Amino acid sequence: MELKTQLKKYRTRNEWTQKDLAEKVNVSDKTISSWETGRTYPDIAMLIQLSELFDLTLDEFMKGDAKMIKKMDVDLKLKKVYKYGLIILLVLLVSGGIFLNVYQYKNQWVDRFNPFIEMKIGYATLPTAVTYNGGKEYDESSEAPQYPDPYKDIWVLDDPFGESHKLTFSGGQAPEGKNYALVQHKGSYVRRMSFVSWESIPGMYRDIMNQEYVKIP
Repeated sequence: MELKTQLKKYRTRNEWTQKDLAEKVNVSDKTISSWETGRTYPDIAMLIQLSELFDLTLDEFMKGDAKMIKKMDVDLKLKKVYKYGLIILLVLLVSGGIFLNVYQYKNQWVDRFNPFIEMKIGYATLPTAVTYNGGKEYDESSEAPQYPDPYKDIWVLDDPFGESHKLTFSGGQAPEGKNYALVQHKGSYVRRMSFVSWESIPGMYRDIMNQEYVKIP
């Protein structure tokens, strides 16, 4: 016997109207009508409540309604999937948050998209000459392309109180008299840099910067 028939049978046996039953299980009478016509089904919690109200076991109440039993089985499986999926998602979010908070200034691609790192602007003293093509000096007689090597392990002063970070970035040969850099960076990711003169650097920064480049280990 289908659930809709069972529901109507035991409701009328108790001489309850649809409104009476609706009030007992805290739903609208339209919901009861929808259940009794088979348009919708109660969820598992409501089925248990109804079976207790009719003084029946859940098995007796649903006996013969294969469609409803199948639907309940699918619903229970989906709830388990959602439950474990939510747990996995929360674990991944927490783990990701911890990772992004701890793993900073170690990889420019991670830092670039890390929401926990703020964009900073700092100043740096650069070497007056750069090497080309992997450590070679510039050869004016060479006809082969010569590409400047990146500035490696340059200390960038982020504020006048001394906070600094060792960064690597590209920029090419500095113009004469402008072997200083204004660097915008997010962690180890350098977004942009521009060459500046010593005089253009704010005095509070110059007070703790080296005017001549010194390689600091």
